[in-house]
Amino acid sequence: MSLETAAESLAKHLASLEYVEIYSHYDADGIAAAAIMSLALSRADIAFKLRILPGISEDDVENPDISLLCDFGASCAGLEESTMIIDHHVPYNTSPYHVNPRLFGENGESELSGAGCAYVVANALGDNRDLAGLVMLGIIGDNQIISGRNQMIVGDAIANNLINPGRGILLSGRTTTEQIATSLHPYLPALSGSTDKAAAIENECISKPSDEAYTACMLSHVVLESDASYNSLMTLYGDSWSLEREVIQNAHAFTAVVDACGKAGKSGIAYALCCGDASYLDEAWETAVSYRNRVISAVRSAEKIRDVPTVWRVEDSVAASDVADIFIESASGPMFVLSRDDASVKISARAPHNVSVNLEQIMKATAEACGGSGGGHQFRAGADIPLDREDEFLACLEAAACT
Repeated sequence: MSLETAAESLAKHLASLEYVEIYSHYDADGIAAAAIMSLALSRADIAFKLRILPGISEDDVENPDISLLCDFGASCAGLEESTMIIDHHVPYNTSPYHVNPRLFGENGESELSGAGCAYVVANALGDNRDLAGLVMLGIIGDNQIISGRNQMIVGDAIANNLINPGRGILLSGRTTTEQIATSLHPYLPALSGSTDKAAAIENECISKPSDEAYTACMLSHVVLESDASYNSLMTLYGDSWSLEREVIQNAHAFTAVVDACGKAGKSGIAYALCCGDASYLDEAWETAVSYRNRVISAVRSAEKIRDVPTVWRVEDSVAASDVADIFIESASGPMFVLSRDDASVKISARAPHNVSVNLEQIMKATAEACGGSGGGHQFRAGADIPLDREDEFLACLEAAACT
């Protein structure tokens, strides 16, 4: 069986239903996948209910026979076989309605996201090629590359004038000041969080005679003043993508806004933007700015609690995943960010792509040994464990990550 055959099988099953309950992850990839599938279902006159969640377990799925999980669920081995799954994470269940590139020898780590899988299914359900722009949110949000299946989708979208490639500054924001002051990827130690310094750079460059001169001036000041690493600075400028059918055309900005809204508890707004509703744009941008400043504050207050392996603790459990993404930019080996909420200890694990490690396996095995759950990707994973098992988890983690 191929990915296309699996998508056609799931699409045929969906077409036989009158009502579907969609569960989707709350990051940019998951929300884009939810939007793609809900729009495709609506066009096929299939009613649906949508829940956007930070994670999922078998107990969350109330009606397996009509439930569709987007961008998570693959790791839930105990799901009923009738549950429908669109995911790109490592699979641990045997649902006959499971569309996942890893099941068919394709690269789910970097060449097809949850949104990309949803797009394949949506087009097996009907002609939904106009939704290709939303696939970019999965590619950018999950740090994927334009290769393999992603390249096929993006290439077709370019041919249909849905996505236009270019080159430009990759920071997200409505103004230069906002781009610099709220920059997370890359994180600019001396500039991120400093509106005054960012505004000074914008004022210094505003009189330049052309867009090219303005860009050169801005980049020069950021490089000189940011105190960022070489690798971080190399991500300031590069391949950009204009999404011709979306409410925010800059793909990197759209991804950042949707991701921030989802994590800040405003997933409904993020979903509305993906469905083409521009009435929430101002609120979405303000939510994104507030959330990004929240992450910057968490970075500044983070406490390193172990050196081998590198373990940090942050107080803000909502921002912890993005803090981990920032710290890995300058790390030489695997690192882990711990945070607590009322129910559990949450761990965000990251590793450079040049390190021989599989964080998905480490997080899954270590968390389960401590009464929790974990999983994700090879270089980007996470776990939840009971509050009283943190010391045990750290001891297990040290043995697992250092062998």
